[in-house]
Amino acid sequence: MTERTCSSWLWMLPVIAALAPCAAAADTATGARPNIVLIMADDMGFSDIGCYGGEIRTPNLDRLAAGGLRFSQFYNVAVCGPTRASLMTGLYNHQVGVLGWTGKLNHRCATIVELLHQAGYATGAFDRLDMVTADDWHDPQHIARHTDRFFGGVPRPGVAPGPGHYFKDVQTMRMALDGQWYDIGPADSYYRTDRCTDFAVEFIEEAAAAGRPFFLYAGYLAPHWPLHAKPADIAKYRPMYAETGWDRLRAARLRRLVEMGLIRPGTPLPPLDPRVPAWENAEHPAWEAERMAVYAAQVDNLDQNIGRLLDALERAGVAGNTLVLFLSDNGASDQVWPRALDRPGTPWRLDGTPTQVGNRPDIMPGGPDTFVTYGPPWANVSNTPLRGYKASCYEGGIATPLIAWWPGVIEQKGEITHQPGHVIDVMATCLDVAGVPYPERFQDRALLPLEGISLAPVFRGERREGHDVLGWNVAGSRAFRAGRWKLVAARGGAWELYDLETDRTERNNLAAEQPERVKQLAETYRRWAAGVGIGSGE
Repeated sequence: MTERTCSSWLWMLPVIAALAPCAAAADTATGARPNIVLIMADDMGFSDIGCYGGEIRTPNLDRLAAGGLRFSQFYNVAVCGPTRASLMTGLYNHQVGVLGWTGKLNHRCATIVELLHQAGYATGAFDRLDMVTADDWHDPQHIARHTDRFFGGVPRPGVAPGPGHYFKDVQTMRMALDGQWYDIGPADSYYRTDRCTDFAVEFIEEAAAAGRPFFLYAGYLAPHWPLHAKPADIAKYRPMYAETGWDRLRAARLRRLVEMGLIRPGTPLPPLDPRVPAWENAEHPAWEAERMAVYAAQVDNLDQNIGRLLDALERAGVAGNTLVLFLSDNGASDQVWPRALDRPGTPWRLDGTPTQVGNRPDIMPGGPDTFVTYGPPWANVSNTPLRGYKASCYEGGIATPLIAWWPGVIEQKGEITHQPGHVIDVMATCLDVAGVPYPERFQDRALLPLEGISLAPVFRGERREGHDVLGWNVAGSRAFRAGRWKLVAARGGAWELYDLETDRTERNNLAAEQPERVKQLAETYRRWAAGVGIGSGE
């Protein structure tokens, strides 16, 4: 019986102290180490892409899913910076000193990029460059110490990091290429997702030609706000969202998720976010539809560029020996607009061009001189059917699609695994399949023991020995999962208790009915929190 047909969502076996040997790991003596392509989307919801129930056209991600494995219960850390810290280090973000939206890693860790580079891998990083090194990633020269090629956004010296832009350099962020600042040129000749992929494709071609195994990190900004997309991509979606609206879209997505086996049959469609009216009562439906059309265009363009990466692997003749992983850094964002920029006529671009900022129907999104988000109505759709958004520890904030594709190793093509996992597992997985041990020291750093556990057994169709518990504490929200049970608390709120086996949408709070279970789990959470450096965990 495969996991796709298995009805029970069993919890994983107790955590093991060390990584198990991976039968699929390459024989480093023969030089057959696999390539690894790690792709991360930004602020993308659980059900946006086609192979996770979405109506957005994502044929390349769907192709990866059809030839690989999808995870139904994989987790991030709800916010961009903490997720990247955990992804890159295999540790909880608190252990490595990244608590807020961005930051720097401390010297108790090493990143995937650093360890694989030291082990002889060609390394490349593109688009969002946060946390690729525990050196100061704000400095392109430091990034260059551990990456053979990189191109992406770096905070400008002396300026607090801020949101990115798809068409131009901005006052808070500049693009850098291989250790130097990069002039992106006119807005009409540049779109960030495309340009980052240009250099990523070059990296694949160069590494393959040199006969080196490579690690490629494509940490795309897309589809994070602002809503910026190319007109041809937007035009594909404008009629559909204008005709359909968010009510019917949510129902259709849930139906497909159930049919695919990603969500339990019988799961009801949760009510709309209280801030969102029924579509028939939307005050500005044309503007609302345009917001979602631009967002969908950003996802569509992201998928086009993932197709370019896959084509490059095929042309280079290395696709058969390459592990590809795709996931998102947090759930969809319900932010109404970036308050720090909410000043009419803000000259936010480096060229001094005023930017129209705010979610108002007189500002149609899409172009380079606008700064608009899609807000609660469409974020509610993106996370269907899960509760909550980015920066919350409800499932809508921390659940991510994860697609794993590895020809010749993953034989359960097109199937779904319900084994839970966490971004801390990505470092362990990469080292495992590359045959690289996790060291006690890296350069002058004494490293904390790895928290993550390799996903390689899952790739082989086995039940891995996973985590006893998983914990979160971010942006004032807390959560703790032990088996089927999950405690979660909103900022300043009391613990809530949910049975994820029967209630993935977190609608039936059992805390009042099972106070003893809440007490026991809360005590275990406090011990976990103390162990990762949160203190009381409150």
